[in-house]
Amino acid sequence: MPMAAKSRRKNDASSSTSKTPSSDMNIGAYDVDDKDNMDQKYNHGRFPSTLNRSIDIIQSCLRIFTSMKVSITAIVFIIAASVFDLSEATQSKLIQIGTGYLFIAKPLLSTLAICLSNKATTAWHERIIATGFLMSIICNQFPKWLSSFVAASAVFAFGLASRQFVPMQQLDSDNNTSSTNSGVTQSKSPAKRNATTSSDDNTNPFLKFWSRLNIKERAAIGTLAVVVSLLTENFLIWVVSATYKPGIVGSPTPLQDNGRIVLEALAKKLWNVEQSWMAKRPLQKIRDTLNVQYALVSALGASFVCLELQLGGKKTSHRSLTGVALHALITLASARLIRYISFVLTVLPSQVPNCYRHHFPPPPENWKDWILVGMLPSSRGGCNDLILSGHATVTSTIACAATSVSSNTSFSFAVWTLIALDYSIEAYQGLHYSVDMFLGGIVTCLLWHLTAPLEIEGELEQLQKEKQRKEGGGGNTARALPLDATVVAMYAAPAILAFLILAVFPEAYVNYFAIGYSLVAGVMFKKHGFSNLLQHELLCMLMFTIGVYL
Repeated sequence: MPMAAKSRRKNDASSSTSKTPSSDMNIGAYDVDDKDNMDQKYNHGRFPSTLNRSIDIIQSCLRIFTSMKVSITAIVFIIAASVFDLSEATQSKLIQIGTGYLFIAKPLLSTLAICLSNKATTAWHERIIATGFLMSIICNQFPKWLSSFVAASAVFAFGLASRQFVPMQQLDSDNNTSSTNSGVTQSKSPAKRNATTSSDDNTNPFLKFWSRLNIKERAAIGTLAVVVSLLTENFLIWVVSATYKPGIVGSPTPLQDNGRIVLEALAKKLWNVEQSWMAKRPLQKIRDTLNVQYALVSALGASFVCLELQLGGKKTSHRSLTGVALHALITLASARLIRYISFVLTVLPSQVPNCYRHHFPPPPENWKDWILVGMLPSSRGGCNDLILSGHATVTSTIACAATSVSSNTSFSFAVWTLIALDYSIEAYQGLHYSVDMFLGGIVTCLLWHLTAPLEIEGELEQLQKEKQRKEGGGGNTARALPLDATVVAMYAAPAILAFLILAVFPEAYVNYFAIGYSLVAGVMFKKHGFSNLLQHELLCMLMFTIGVYL
């Protein structure tokens, strides 16, 4: 019986197959399609697999070249060149290899390793910030107008991507109005009532005003504070130089700079030259190639994008674009305030021969001409505005912001190593005393840590957000206008003008454009509060202001 049942099932299966003549064709077609699909999968899979293998090979090489063993070898090269009695050419070559690796190659390779890292411990925002930093160094090899165009396009795209036209206060007032009109009376919570009372009872007008602002409005005021600080400093640079008579009539003897003496001796060894000034051209070429300040600006922009889009996950969930921007702006404004108070109180003689003659006209007798000359941007620096270094305050502020958002130790080490190299070259060139660069970096970093609480939202703002969360968003959700030609034009206008300021207009008009942008921002803030369009306008102003003064 079992054998009969099996044969019956076999016959039924064969008969059912034979009843459909097209089934053979379908089966055959299925086999051919399957083979084609396998070929396509193989062809499409070859490139990704090859790319992955290439990335793995590069990562293995990067791990070797950035290892501690290679660093120790570079240090041994420098020590050997300094201790052993070798030929001058050999000493120069060993020092070049050692210092070139420690101060240029290793920081760049470490940053590249972060960009290509596939480790789970490396977050996406760390890779994006490192990539922005590295790509800026690559783009520095292109003409200045192209870099300005890329920066303006990035600001424009970021503004459109994060646009939000209805400010939070207006939404809150709309909600309060709607709740009042509906006849529903809501009692204040004790915490909010106490916060309001404390702000109203505050006798300090500034603190009372500051406590009523949300963090975005504070960031707008911080931007204006930086612009006012830069304009004031720009005028005082001219005043100090024009009132220092020894610098006007000749070249006063500069102070002894021990840091520069050491750097000049190292430069002579490094390039195997008889006079230290002979190494200026190759060192300046290195500085121009790296252009660390613009790489820092690019990293800061990438940090803002990561914060706005919350790409850092839990690592950056407690921080916001506006909070970090406010933190950086107040740090920079405070550092610049300390800077121009310092060089006004004590005038140091410039190390550059005939500096005044190359930078400024003869002091005018008319006070109106004094003001007009003082409004010309001192983008190439002055003569006696030495302590603290303005260049150091800007780059240190940006570095603190970018590295704090990235929170990657290797990236922080790479950034500060390149900054140390940049400061060393500037001190060697005599554009600043070495103490100017040192104090500029140290004071700015201390101010960054001192002003850290600025990133924390005020009590009233936290209560408002808590209320929004309890209400499930409700009417407090910001509404964005539909993207049309008018919106694109509103965002494109300040970005295009910022590009033209950097690439086309003479530098003599930059301060006037900064004043114009500030006035427009003030009017927008007064009429509409803090909106995304105002944020975009302020970012454009910061872009061309930092671009010129860096």
